[in-house]
Amino acid sequence: MKHCVLLKVAEGVDPIKVQEKIWKVFQKLDDELDWMNRPVIRRSCMETHSDFDLMTEVELGGEEQLKAYLAHPLVEKLNGDLEKKVVCKAAFDHY
Repeated sequence: MKHCVLLKVAEGVDPIKVQEKIWKVFQKLDDELDWMNRPVIRRSCMETHSDFDLMTEVELGGEEQLKAYLAHPLVEKLNGDLEKKVVCKAAFDHY
């Protein structure tokens, strides 16, 4: 299954710095978790106003891994670190 998260950063926050922060965590998770694969972070490719600035995507083995992923200390810390930098967040999962 794929777990995707769309993020809108706060005004004045550099989306590239947020992307770099997320990527560092993804690299650590990818090294640690054999069931988390192909982490990707994409920036908006539109120069005009967009509802979201970043999209993250990870492949997981299934719903049990999703619960473990979301409860992982690195993910929880990342979410806390981004709390004031992100003004809107939407997530979806699909197979």
